Amino acid sequence: MPASRAAYILGGPIGLGGFVATFMALYLTLDRGYSASYAGLVAALHGLGGVVSSLGGGVMTDRLGRRPTLLVAQTSTAFSVALLGFVRDPVSIAAVAFLVGMASNASRPAVQAMMADIVRPQDRIRAFSLNYWAINLGFAVSPKAAGFIAEISYVAGFLIEAGMTLVCAVVVFLRVPESMPGERSRSAGAVKDAEGRAGVSLFCVTGGSWGLSGCSSLSR
Repeated sequence: MPASRAAYILGGPIGLGGFVATFMALYLTLDRGYSASYAGLVAALHGLGGVVSSLGGGVMTDRLGRRPTLLVAQTSTAFSVALLGFVRDPVSIAAVAFLVGMASNASRPAVQAMMADIVRPQDRIRAFSLNYWAINLGFAVSPKAAGFIAEISYVAGFLIEAGMTLVCAVVVFLRVPESMPGERSRSAGAVKDAEGRAGVSLFCVTGGSWGLSGCSSLSR
């Protein structure tokens, strides 16, 4: 995979983690009136969900494949983030935040595996470096986006994030083939197709709140 393509594909920052965490803290303390300690507890549960799903996502990636794992993770993320904007009970908020953490991080093992599948060995160091650069960029920018949207509507912020994540799940479903080595070896055409189009999924699943602009750029 050429370096320029890898850089473009991996340019979608993982905005979801930083966006939801920051937005959720503002939402709970400023809009819902909860204490900072409760907001910290919810944030901790969100992170704990990510720890659990990283293990489960790895198992799913190896047993079910990269594409099914991405689809399940992205669809679950979209619906759980949307639900988070409407729940009001403190226990329900904490539970849904845990689910959001699980769903949003379940795709990471699949993304890493897909990168290893479609990137040539000599380009992998650069590709993974660009991926981490994109992640850091997303966490740097997402708090500003969260604060700006919070000035308009908290519920709209959750719905926008959910909508963009769902769009990327649809793109993965329509355009991205399985890149798992066993599946790709079944036909020569699948290998070329996976290398040519699986980059869309890498951009989308790491895009979160930036997913729409990333998908539109790749389609040009």
